[in-house]
Amino acid sequence: MAKKLNELSTRTPEIDDYYYISSNDGTVEGKVELQDITVIPETSRTINFTSSQTAAQIQADIDAVGKYIPKGVIIIFQFGNGTYSLDSSLTFSFFYGGGQIVIYGDTSQTDGLHTNHNVHLDFSGGASVVALWAVHNRVSLISVSHLKITANANIICLQCQREGYYRVWYNYFISNSKTGSFGLAAQDGSTVWSTDNYFNNHNIAILSTQNAILYSDTNDDTGTQPNTGLNAQSGGKIGKSSTQPSGSSTNESTSTGGKIV
Repeated sequence: MAKKLNELSTRTPEIDDYYYISSNDGTVEGKVELQDITVIPETSRTINFTSSQTAAQIQADIDAVGKYIPKGVIIIFQFGNGTYSLDSSLTFSFFYGGGQIVIYGDTSQTDGLHTNHNVHLDFSGGASVVALWAVHNRVSLISVSHLKITANANIICLQCQREGYYRVWYNYFISNSKTGSFGLAAQDGSTVWSTDNYFNNHNIAILSTQNAILYSDTNDDTGTQPNTGLNAQSGGKIGKSSTQPSGSSTNESTSTGGKIV
């Protein structure tokens, strides 16, 4: 007969649940029992960025926000008007709770498809792999809107990855080269609703891969057509409605279990 776990182990929370800790300067080290750790919830607030900040300074402001976002709490990351010359990626990661993360440009501008965004995140200075990256977020919603994002060859302008429900709307994605570049990528099981975004000069405008689910509504190409408009691969799925970005080589492509409907 099988035995219960507590009959097989002498483990107790008071003895065995703990973290090792150390201070930034290395002067304090030791361990703290798990039951003695208090998680401090965030409260609704806005973190403002200016175009005079470097990528490292902006990332430090993002990382300074507490990770626990309770239900009803909204954290707004607000990019002020201007062109941001950025030499590394910006990452929003590991937030959790029932609240929301909002990443905004100038929301007073016209909704819908447009290219005259007042906030331009220009990663031409050297972002690696991904320009704007949202990954490992277990909150109720991550929203990205009213941003113009430019990135180089072999870079994804915006990647929504792993846990989380993402809303991506009213943005303008530009690649400086079609080589290996993407506008919007949903990856690793993420769920993305994408609407009213423009795409310019990518290898693939919209990608869903590795069991991600993406809904594309009223998106379009402008400027230089991407090679491929929509691509679903490795179990990724794309549902579509209204206009979609066209491709100079193909409008849609699927592979390795990907599906577009």
